[in-house]
Amino acid sequence: MAKRRVMVELKYNRDLAEVAFSAAPVTEKELDVGTVPKIAGVSFDKSYAPTLLPGITARTATQAPYVSGEKFDLAIDEQGAFDPERSTYLVRAEVEETKIQDLASHNTVAGVFADVQIEPTLICPGSPPMGTDADVERLLCVPQMHRIGMDGTGILVAIVDTGINLAHLAARGKTITLDTARSWVPTAGMVPGTAPVGHGTMCAFDAAIAAPKAIFLDIQLLRSSASGPTVMSGVLSDAVRAYVHLCNIMSAPRRPGENRSLVINNSWGMFHPSWDFPVGHPGNYSDNPNHPFNRIVSTLERLGADILFAAGNCGANCPDGRCGGVTTNAIYGANGHPSVLTIAGVDISNTRVGYSSQGPGRLSRNKPDLCGYTHFRGSGVYPADGGTSAATPVVAGVVAAVRTKRPYTPGSPATSPASIRALMRSTATDLGTAGFDFDHGFGVVGGCALYRRFRPRVPIDLCKRYPWLCQPRPIPIDICSRFPELCRGLPPRPIPPIPPGPRPPVPGSVPSLTGAEGGEMGGFDGMAFEEGDLEELVQAAWQAGYYDGQLAAQGERPKPPSSGGCGCGSNK
Repeated sequence: MAKRRVMVELKYNRDLAEVAFSAAPVTEKELDVGTVPKIAGVSFDKSYAPTLLPGITARTATQAPYVSGEKFDLAIDEQGAFDPERSTYLVRAEVEETKIQDLASHNTVAGVFADVQIEPTLICPGSPPMGTDADVERLLCVPQMHRIGMDGTGILVAIVDTGINLAHLAARGKTITLDTARSWVPTAGMVPGTAPVGHGTMCAFDAAIAAPKAIFLDIQLLRSSASGPTVMSGVLSDAVRAYVHLCNIMSAPRRPGENRSLVINNSWGMFHPSWDFPVGHPGNYSDNPNHPFNRIVSTLERLGADILFAAGNCGANCPDGRCGGVTTNAIYGANGHPSVLTIAGVDISNTRVGYSSQGPGRLSRNKPDLCGYTHFRGSGVYPADGGTSAATPVVAGVVAAVRTKRPYTPGSPATSPASIRALMRSTATDLGTAGFDFDHGFGVVGGCALYRRFRPRVPIDLCKRYPWLCQPRPIPIDICSRFPELCRGLPPRPIPPIPPGPRPPVPGSVPSLTGAEGGEMGGFDGMAFEEGDLEELVQAAWQAGYYDGQLAAQGERPKPPSSGGCGCGSNK
């Protein structure tokens, strides 16, 4: 008789809750089989202890509570902790196909769901890498971001993957900070930061491109003992456990002033519908927002986490073999969740890589959200950091850099995960057709645009530094005072049109503007003008001088500045 691995959602009972809420590490807890239904053909996994699924309540009767964290409230008790009696509890089992309905209809069972196999979204198509991580830094304006403190300082970055190897990262120039106490392993004996060099180490390297000073969490999901057919695969039931761990981090009491921004990278997913229950089945994952993992994603976003998922590698041009030829609607389940950023892939020439999955998504139609850079030489784990596996942590690092300037604050809409997603989409560099498209989303991540958004605005007293620029100009102008003949109906003396300004300076050829101290503009904290700023200043000076010359040729003298200050543009 064929069997299927499933997640079983159980209603509250005290024994389940005691184990789920125990402070013991997950590797030291187990299931008491006396607390679960006894049904022939159903074998429960004793090693998988009951796992909390926090209760959620829709804010209105017409809203699905599990779709977005903005639309539901969490079941919280008077102490601010998850309420055990309003929560449910997840266990794992193998079930004969003919017994699934018997299990689902048991009076202690809230639902039976597919425990889908999950694998990294890495692909090795054989083509050589294009560029290096240094090119990615340049394209994202990483040096400029770091100069103004956009470097991930104080931000938690969780790499949910096969594990991180700190020694390899250090040898490649990425000496990151790892919080071992808040990391997570699925099996006793595993130590955060010491995993075999592999996919998770690549993801950590790529996230550290933009956020080298972040605090990393090693969430070794894909090293689960309940793995799939390869060493780099796992199951969604363990992903639920890992996400509950992250929920506990976000909901723990905070010290006054403590920053708890969390960015979560997920470079993995489901590759084929055959791994799942059929669409329409109550236990389906790919299209079902009520699946336990899709709900825990919503819960974690509701608690303030920024969650990123790889779009996948089932693009129509050259799909991964695991896709089984299915390349339409191939962004499954949480990878296309409305509460996450879904990341497609482009190379350093801003060309979409052919394996990058295309929208629409299953849970949210307008997916992917944006693209990240991939298929470059970087971590040294593989010849190329490739797949949407690499694109996703590249963007996750940029999100962490943004969070250093806009940390999450509970109750503040401007700092909510939804606000950060909107910011990332609005600052992306558009690719393909104008606006959103199913190949690129809203475009490639705009590191340079984000730098310009957050760079300090330094007030400059141009009139004090360059007083000749602040002499009154004809725009704005008191027409009747300056040209009385216009107000008497007489033909005016023409002033020729302004000729084109001087040619823009060649990048790198314009010396820095210097202040009285002889360094870069005084009071700029070491910041030089951008080339565009210099060009605007040169154009302004050219036009101002041209008008003065024309007025002088006609026998008029510019009026002196008013006594009320430098009066730039004023004719009072």
